[in-house]
Amino acid sequence: METLDDEEFGLIHIRSDSRASRLIFRVKEGVMYITCPQGYVVEQVQAIVDENRARLRQLMARGEAVRQQRRLSVGDCIPCYGGNIVLLDGVVRNRFLFRYEGDTLQVFCPPGVDLNESRVRQALSHGVCRLVFRRAQEVLPRRLAEVAHRVGASPSAVTIGRGRRKLGHCTRSKSIQLSFYLMFLPEPLIDYVICHELAHLQQMNHGPRFHDLCNRYCGGEELSLRKQLRMFTFPI
Repeated sequence: METLDDEEFGLIHIRSDSRASRLIFRVKEGVMYITCPQGYVVEQVQAIVDENRARLRQLMARGEAVRQQRRLSVGDCIPCYGGNIVLLDGVVRNRFLFRYEGDTLQVFCPPGVDLNESRVRQALSHGVCRLVFRRAQEVLPRRLAEVAHRVGASPSAVTIGRGRRKLGHCTRSKSIQLSFYLMFLPEPLIDYVICHELAHLQQMNHGPRFHDLCNRYCGGEELSLRKQLRMFTFPI
């Protein structure tokens, strides 16, 4: 991976990918990353950055807004399907402790720790996601069964996966996989993802018939729910 030190955007990380057909820009934790087709040189990337500064400023601003939304501190309550997650003061240094109190996951944080520092955030996320994944294996199949019964659909099986970008998948054998990250969504969006995959049981595409069916399953709210999901920021 190469880097480009830009006066406005700081250090930009550049990665070549043989599968890329164009330049792809993304921002993570305030840092810009560019994926480009093989054969591009740093000078070419710099020229494209210069040509698109206005758009890239907007991208950086959106990235910063998301980062601010995701900031955490002791005392926060993170919504989670079937029971929230609360961040509490702990007494053990350099270690997170986790405990369920009923349906609430209590996270005891090391004293004085900055929950938004990269390594700390990674450790917090790892611990929370490990436990939420276990809970998802219990509650998401039940939720899918309830929605499937309501709409009259019959998947052959349901499994729980770990994907963050792909929240659901339906196979040609009528098996549905749901990501445990659905646990962080509000219930209407969980049901939207489930309805989307249930509609694939009849239509293995995204054509008009698929959207008509999905919209019916969603009570006429498919478009609105899809937009809400695109705007959703995962807290962990």
